[in-house]
Amino acid sequence: MYGINVPEIIDNIRQLDNILVIVGAEKVEGWYYHIADFNVAISNQPHSEVASLAIFLDRLYKGEQLNLIFGDSKISVIPTNGGKRVIHK
Repeated sequence: MYGINVPEIIDNIRQLDNILVIVGAEKVEGWYYHIADFNVAISNQPHSEVASLAIFLDRLYKGEQLNLIFGDSKISVIPTNGGKRVIHK
């Protein structure tokens, strides 16, 4: 909640090769903040850690994570109006 807002810093983060995301607040030990390259805030309003991570990843991948296909997986799940269709490869 108290870092740099994600829209202001996300382009810099996208340029990195490797990213380690630590999500939390009062339970995160202070030394993490001292060694981190970025302290990112999703907003200045209260929210859950899971919601924060979801928003961060959505901004990082520009929403394209929903279109990712994992080529070597043994199954594919196709969403449908009535549930899902599972294809075993």
